[in-house]
Amino acid sequence: MWNFLTPERQNSDQARTGHRLGFLLLALAGLGLFFFRLGTPGLMDPDEGRYAEIAREMWVLRDWLIPHLNFLPYLEKPPLVYWLTALSFGAWGCTEWAARLPVALSALGGIFGAYWLGRAFWGAGPGLVSALILTTSLGYVVLGRVLTLDMTLALFLNLGIGLGYLALSRERRELLPWAYLALALAVLSKGPVALVLAGLIWGVWALIARRPLIRPLWHPGGLLLLALVSLPWFVWVAWQYPDFLRFFVWEQHFGRFLTASFHHQQPVYYYLPVLFGLLLPWGWLLPWALGSRRPDPQGDRLFLWVWAGVILLFFSLSRGKLAPYILPALLPLALLLGEALHGLTESGRHLWASRGLTLSLAVWALTAWVLVGLYFRPPAFLAPEWARLAPLSPYLPLGLIILALTPTAALIWRRLTVLLLGALLFGTLLPGGIEGISQRRSPREMGLALKSHWQPGAALIGLQLYSQGVSFYSGQVFHLLDFPSELDFGRRLDPGTGLFFADPAAMTAFVHSRALTFFFLKDKAFPRLQGLLAGNFQTLARYKDCLLVAYKGK
Repeated sequence: MWNFLTPERQNSDQARTGHRLGFLLLALAGLGLFFFRLGTPGLMDPDEGRYAEIAREMWVLRDWLIPHLNFLPYLEKPPLVYWLTALSFGAWGCTEWAARLPVALSALGGIFGAYWLGRAFWGAGPGLVSALILTTSLGYVVLGRVLTLDMTLALFLNLGIGLGYLALSRERRELLPWAYLALALAVLSKGPVALVLAGLIWGVWALIARRPLIRPLWHPGGLLLLALVSLPWFVWVAWQYPDFLRFFVWEQHFGRFLTASFHHQQPVYYYLPVLFGLLLPWGWLLPWALGSRRPDPQGDRLFLWVWAGVILLFFSLSRGKLAPYILPALLPLALLLGEALHGLTESGRHLWASRGLTLSLAVWALTAWVLVGLYFRPPAFLAPEWARLAPLSPYLPLGLIILALTPTAALIWRRLTVLLLGALLFGTLLPGGIEGISQRRSPREMGLALKSHWQPGAALIGLQLYSQGVSFYSGQVFHLLDFPSELDFGRRLDPGTGLFFADPAAMTAFVHSRALTFFFLKDKAFPRLQGLLAGNFQTLARYKDCLLVAYKGK
């Protein structure tokens, strides 16, 4: 059954059969981990609610060039993921499944990209192992099931980087147009950071490997394709709104990287534990794989080192940090892990042929069993921490047990398939964990409650608070009491919407002109609202520390 994991020493018919079986296994694993119950969890604020609402408004307004949020121009990110999500809504309706479908398809495409690159470097066996490692990594599964821009960016960025490297290292210039097309789509996914990362990765590799760079990458047709695909949207928006380029390039890119003006500030070492977590359960084996001294005649392992290292260093130097930023680094690291693990299966060798791997598995097993013990018999200082993770029950204890049993079984049976099966079983628990988290972070019930109570002529007011998810589920626009928010730039571009109140008095006058008003606010702000308005309040729904309140005047 597992012959396709052995090196390609078989005859051509056996190799083709192994390739088909491996491809089928990868497809089944990807479809199960990325698509099973994809539409069950509610969309979570802020990211999922934001991007789903932007796509919904794009479909409602039929404005495919200027993204809107709360029906104001929203130009922090390029539109590719919004386009794909809006088209998905058009085909399947405004559902959670449709919202996440482009992301899940991007994740599926990414694992086949890993398989293709591994096969191009070392053969089908290492390619399959690498792709399965990527498929079963915690961060990849989670971000393949959550609506953000990062998975689509990772797909096209990694495809462009990999194609460009093959064009450089194998002198296959016919791949360059495809590399530049992929990078153009990466730019349309999240911005010019894709070009910066690709250029740095190719440049550092060329410097270390003492290879020419500029001339081999020069391809007029490919560069023209890059410009024709990526530039028109930016040119159009800049023509419509002259302040766009300053806002997009300086504030949203240089500002986030260089200054402390944005949230998400973290220390420079932030991504070391984050990377370990994103690669679970494979993170324990990463030091061993990176320290492998296997022959590297083509320099492919060196390039993968550079690929992952540049991404990690680039975002570590940024003042603003979020865990999903380093998602593109998982693919090259999975390739390094897959090649190192598959190398131990050559000539029938067992996992114990490497003392380093044996030690890594032992550390993995010991750490995981300690975590199991701490979970079921927690000391007093850990009990509150485990209590905060209650939404993950029963998936968290099962996951910890699987994390402990997998290396233990691998040490006993000494087979790569034990690790792969354990990782796959661990991955099957992650969708359930996401559902548990969404129950705390999704405003779905609040949005649906608002939709069910809505009446013609009613209004929705955010009392110094705004929820993109409530808008998505209710289909209603927010009127907002003046406070800083992500809508500020759109408000400056379109100041005549009448969606903002300058002060509480203006809000009160507006409320008195309506027969029914709904308020979205923090529960601690409710007494202040009652002091501003005399009349009947009815609490319709609660979400974390937020309330949805209906108000009818006297």
